[in-house]
Amino acid sequence: MVIHQLKIQEIEMNQKLDSLDIQTPTERTSQISSSKSHIFNDQNKNLIYTHIYNDHKFKQNILIFFTLVIVINFFCNLALLVANCHPQDVIEENYYLPFHMLDFYGSFFFALSEGCVLILTGIVTMDSIKIYLIIVNIGGTLVALILFTFDPEFFEETSHWIEYSVQLLLTLTDFLFIFQQDKESLMYKYRFYESCIIILAFIMSFLKLFVYGGVIPTDGQNERMAHFLEYSGEMINDCFAIFFIVLQLNIERVSVMETMQSSLERLLDKNGIELVK
Repeated sequence: MVIHQLKIQEIEMNQKLDSLDIQTPTERTSQISSSKSHIFNDQNKNLIYTHIYNDHKFKQNILIFFTLVIVINFFCNLALLVANCHPQDVIEENYYLPFHMLDFYGSFFFALSEGCVLILTGIVTMDSIKIYLIIVNIGGTLVALILFTFDPEFFEETSHWIEYSVQLLLTLTDFLFIFQQDKESLMYKYRFYESCIIILAFIMSFLKLFVYGGVIPTDGQNERMAHFLEYSGEMINDCFAIFFIVLQLNIERVSVMETMQSSLERLLDKNGIELVK
């Protein structure tokens, strides 16, 4: 009788244990990991969207800033071109220093802005040979600016030779803008005409060296004639940079809209982001 009661109690105890649904440590760890993975996906999905969106917006804002800088440089060159219409002796007597300071500062900030835009848009990378072109452009214009700032009269000729030599490379840099145009771009079909304009600007920059050096006679107006070629060529460079940035801004605007409308998987694939599982 006692044995029978013990068996009944044992059966009841087993039923209670089964109802508790006790899990092994391995099963518990698996469920916790699965839960964390689910939480990770839900919580970080919005973070990934936000990261991609902010990245495109940041590029947009930086490109807008450099557009304004280059637009200002364009009108500075236009003002210098107008001021250069006066005879050389009038320039030297009335506004010699601000005239040349604006010239050298404009060349430096244009080279700096152009280099930043090319790097920001991925056309020039730090491991590319084209980065040395950017370094020479920025470094050369900076050296010319610093030397002229030290002593305008003593270093004027040296600074101009450095500046004019570097501007040959600045003109060639415009080809990077053309060759990176998307085939679907509105400007793609005009690549031949754009190339002809750049070649013309390069020839102007090359002739500028001969004019300034007196190889081409200018009746004693070699610096003034060289300035005409310089500011005209600089305005052409400004226009190419502005048009390129406007096209890039349109690309970034489309990317922002796609970020707001596309699926997460498509965004990750387009932006080269891979989640480590």
